[in-house]
Amino acid sequence: QILVLVQNPKDTAVSYYHFYNMPVLPSFASWDNYVSSLYAVAWGSYFDHLVEWNKYIDHERIMVISYEQLKEDQILGMKRIAAFFGFSLCEEDFPRIAKATSFQLL
Repeated sequence: QILVLVQNPKDTAVSYYHFYNMPVLPSFASWDNYVSSLYAVAWGSYFDHLVEWNKYIDHERIMVISYEQLKEDQILGMKRIAAFFGFSLCEEDFPRIAKATSFQLL
């Protein structure tokens, strides 16, 4: 079974733009220069990557979930993932896992 985690390309672009323009990393002269190079990655276009996975979106052994879905309701997302993989977790496990994987602890 495969879990495919995707993120809204706009959110990804904004996040990477701020990350790449941190003082210790090389910066881009402009947003336009950045966006034009963002998805021209060594392994191919991010959009081509999404199109390829989209072919399998209804396959029973592949689950696609977005970062935005997990961020909106982390516990529901974890329950869906656990059910997909057949993990047996108690209701009490989900808040504990959510707390242990929060951004504050990363």
